[in-house]
Amino acid sequence: MNAKVIDDHSPETANKEIAILQITRIGDILQTCHAVRLLKINHPEYNVTLIARKQFAEPVKFLIDQIFDDVKIIDFKRSINLADGFSGSLKNIKNILKDINTKKFSASINLSFSKSSSYLHSMINSDHKIGPYYNEANHKVIHDKWSQYLFSSVMRGDLNPFNLVDLFSNIIGVKKDNTHLTNSNFSKEKKENILLHPFASLEKKYWKSNKWSEVILRVLEANKDITIHIAGSSSDKDGYEQIVNVPILEKYRSRIKPLLGKSLSELYAQVDNTYLFVGHDSMIGNLLSFKNIKTITISLGTVRPMETAPYSINNYILSPKTKCYPCFPDTPCEFYKCHGDIPYQVLQEVISQLLISNKVEKEQFLKRVSPFHMNSVNISKTTVNKVGHLTLSNVLDEYQTERDVFRDFYRTIWSYAFSEVDVTSPLPNISEATASSLSKQAQTVVHLFELAEFGKKYSRYILEEISKKAPEINKIKDYSKKIDEVDRLLDVLVEANELIAPIVDYGVVAKSNLSGNNLVSLTESSFYVYQEMSNAASIIHEFLTKLNLTNTNQQTPRKSL
Repeated sequence: MNAKVIDDHSPETANKEIAILQITRIGDILQTCHAVRLLKINHPEYNVTLIARKQFAEPVKFLIDQIFDDVKIIDFKRSINLADGFSGSLKNIKNILKDINTKKFSASINLSFSKSSSYLHSMINSDHKIGPYYNEANHKVIHDKWSQYLFSSVMRGDLNPFNLVDLFSNIIGVKKDNTHLTNSNFSKEKKENILLHPFASLEKKYWKSNKWSEVILRVLEANKDITIHIAGSSSDKDGYEQIVNVPILEKYRSRIKPLLGKSLSELYAQVDNTYLFVGHDSMIGNLLSFKNIKTITISLGTVRPMETAPYSINNYILSPKTKCYPCFPDTPCEFYKCHGDIPYQVLQEVISQLLISNKVEKEQFLKRVSPFHMNSVNISKTTVNKVGHLTLSNVLDEYQTERDVFRDFYRTIWSYAFSEVDVTSPLPNISEATASSLSKQAQTVVHLFELAEFGKKYSRYILEEISKKAPEINKIKDYSKKIDEVDRLLDVLVEANELIAPIVDYGVVAKSNLSGNNLVSLTESSFYVYQEMSNAASIIHEFLTKLNLTNTNQQTPRKSL
């Protein structure tokens, strides 16, 4: 009668509740789904709730429901409107928050970096917050290092070495020991259909219709048993007509099928391993990667292949070698040179080889495609490294570029600095021209190291002055001015050489999110940020030394200045 009742919902026995906030586009939701799928492999006992916007979540809710334990869909358009006025809209928002906060979350993780998501994250009831949110002083804060890195590097250039799925996984804390991508269940079936999606959200990101007409003609001529299904939204009907209704495709019209206006769930259900996907839209590629559908992505304009590549092995990506690629959405461009730098002959041959053997053979490719056509295009294949990160390997070029080499450096540096994961890479295979260019980077790296060491030194001086019985305010101000000068010189250094930008950009974000609430703790945090920058510079210098690309008479940046 007096036996103690065990509460199955006590903290010791209850499953952990995790909230994932992702209110950006469908592609980001799909990559978040991949990351959470990996999390659930390691921790099936976790209950994970997705918080997402209605317009982006509903098209892929059939997939979300397979991965997440719960989903909270936010309809901003309906909640904030003129008809309800300010008080009505505020009430609607409070109801949204009330619904979200019916659960007490062990942790909330914000994987979208907009202002609205950061404010929303601030109001979620959770023990721990990961990713950006606003504190009580209305300051945006990002405490964890992977989120700081993501905020500082993604969409800032092409030196980020991580796929977004791996970045999201790192932020969430997924251990990759049990989640390696493999070929065991990969598509090996003979292809009978091509799913073609020749459209994209920006004109910068897709070919003109005449180029796609030429590709379709060549593929259908060379492959008598193939049917091409062209997918798109209802609004893409005019674009479809421009591609298909041309004289050169007249006799092949029966082998071209429209799939316009289909929902993503219908498209997902129809496509099986007899399909090869070809298109510009990485969102479709990421959707189909859940079924291991073979894909070819033509990346143009603002698309960064490493970040958006479909998260499965042995997919192919065509990207231009154009110097201005990748660009930014607001970058003016009249001629779209990157579009011309991927000839249709290259895509045609990649398609033909995948239809026949499910892989691209370099020797066959070199025999059948003119070097003139291969001069300006990269063909990359998705692979996975020993620690489970998705990587891209160049199918045709045996030499790595300067930027390839630095991306490998950064993958090793950030993985160990933030997660203590040891990523080993073989020494890069580089041409004489690349070696000459890299050797010029050594002096820049030394300058970066020296500036970071000066930042450490003046941070230490401030700490030493504060620790005195009678600290002098003027000295502290002078040291602070020196630190400001160091930061300005770092900006100048990046303008002169963008290859070191990821280190400096990370330092800027980390310094704006220092831990502590007094001068001592903030200065200590600042010291450690400069220490991280110094370590990164030292490691890069050591890499360059191993490649025999540094002047051995020059002082190696290993000791504090």
